Amino acid sequence: MKINGISLNKILNIYEKSKKEYETTRAAGQKDSIEISSLGKSLSSYVKGDETINSKEKVENIKKAVENGTYNVDKKLVAAKIIEAMKGKL
Repeated sequence: MKINGISLNKILNIYEKSKKEYETTRAAGQKDSIEISSLGKSLSSYVKGDETINSKEKVENIKKAVENGTYNVDKKLVAAKIIEAMKGKL
């Protein structure tokens, strides 16, 4: 059976074109990545006034306090920081 106006070659050409577009889109869809250098990592331990922070020690102290049940957080301070962060994003 032959349908007038549409040939098999036209259909195959459309299919091949669509396939190529999909493959190029899929290849271009690769995700970006970021890597922080060792210098950047070392700079993260400094704050204003050239004071250094030992993050590992701070985390360990918090873990111990949580395990002992002695870790307390000022609820008003937490609420204030949440509101401050929300205002900054509005």
